[in-house]
Amino acid sequence: DNEKGFFERVDAVLQNDAFMAPQQVAWSFNVDKYDPNRALADLKAGKVDFKEGARALAFLNDKANVPWLQKDPRMCLCLKTWLPLLKTDPAIVFTYRHPLEVALSLHRREQYISI
Repeated sequence: DNEKGFFERVDAVLQNDAFMAPQQVAWSFNVDKYDPNRALADLKAGKVDFKEGARALAFLNDKANVPWLQKDPRMCLCLKTWLPLLKTDPAIVFTYRHPLEVALSLHRREQYISI
């Protein structure tokens, strides 16, 4: 659904969705409700499926894949959940896009979003 969506590891995207779902959070709503510590506790307690995350983590922790890039908006929310799982501290580059530009882009791409 994102024709130009590069550098989004599908396994990491799906895992981020799995981290957020029990908290009724998604990339497009309730983002202020996401608790990375709860997600990590849910993972450790086996309350969150980690099949996709294990695949992503195997890639992210493999030195042969350094440097790697993950360009998924969900990662801005879930990064604090991932950091304790990574073997090394990643370099983080934050890019900012004006919220109105994002809203207009989503409005063009998604039929259900109204401005």
